[in-house]
Amino acid sequence: MSTDNALLEFEGGQNAFPMTALTNDSGDAQLFESGEELWSQAAGFAPVVRPDGVITGAAITPASGNDAAAVAAFTAFVSGQELAVAAEASVAVTRATGGTHMINSIVCDSAGNVTAVAGTEGSSFVETRGAAGGPPLIPVGSIELGQVRLSSDSAGPVTLGEIFQLVNRHQESATFPIPTVDSINGAVQFSSALPKIHTGDVPKGVFASFATPEFIEAFDAYDFVPSEVGYSSSSKQTYTRVKNTRSQSLNNASFSVDLTDGISDTIASVQGQNLYFRFYPDKTRPQHFIEQGVLSIARTYPAGGDIVAACTINVDEKGKEVAL
Repeated sequence: MSTDNALLEFEGGQNAFPMTALTNDSGDAQLFESGEELWSQAAGFAPVVRPDGVITGAAITPASGNDAAAVAAFTAFVSGQELAVAAEASVAVTRATGGTHMINSIVCDSAGNVTAVAGTEGSSFVETRGAAGGPPLIPVGSIELGQVRLSSDSAGPVTLGEIFQLVNRHQESATFPIPTVDSINGAVQFSSALPKIHTGDVPKGVFASFATPEFIEAFDAYDFVPSEVGYSSSSKQTYTRVKNTRSQSLNNASFSVDLTDGISDTIASVQGQNLYFRFYPDKTRPQHFIEQGVLSIARTYPAGGDIVAACTINVDEKGKEVAL
């Protein structure tokens, strides 16, 4: 196949998206997608991910008087917004009236209001959300700060032993499970599934702001080389045999381009930036390579010849091959 129809493009601009709710279309509560591929890593446009949950503070302690808990000041992400919530001296909790056991979840909504949501009373504690004696389902758009578990229907002060704030079980944290950004696919993958503790058996909200690249042609480009994983081996001789060890290495992507003056050329102005590059072996067909990395260039000014830039895309990982 000839590359007479080849096309190399690079990220020449960005299309910014505001803080947006990501969706968990698979239902695994672990992979959350934006519907937009290729999140830019260019300076000032890198994605910002905000899973709902507590960032700092929010310690719950017994309040003075009966059936109340105090909540320390805290910061949190709720519905994509960062909130700084003042301390609450007294949040009223509910006791059982017909049974004995009742779990109250202390929650915060997107307006910063801290309240208690009562579960269903029962004769013992269970861990099933919404069940008798279990913790309640949390309203969508709110986060759980902790739980107060009461085993008596008689009014009285809340004790420290009745307060529970284990992260990812009684409290939603913005930093755990750990989110990893998949920029090429425009998604966020968590280290483990988020608990489905909200009304409708859904996980907490995951939000992100990001930008997608706007591609322009790298005019007069040629000799594109994609990033590749290379394999090598070395041997060691012992008294009884020869042993081989194997290793892998990742090579950077590269290309060359003829320049006008090497100064005003667009490709020269974006050196040192973390950008996307897209190469079509045949621009009339959909198959292409996507590379992302920091662009470095080496310009040469030969006497009587074209001004040339040898360009290297310093990648973090192997590029994507799209074979649609």
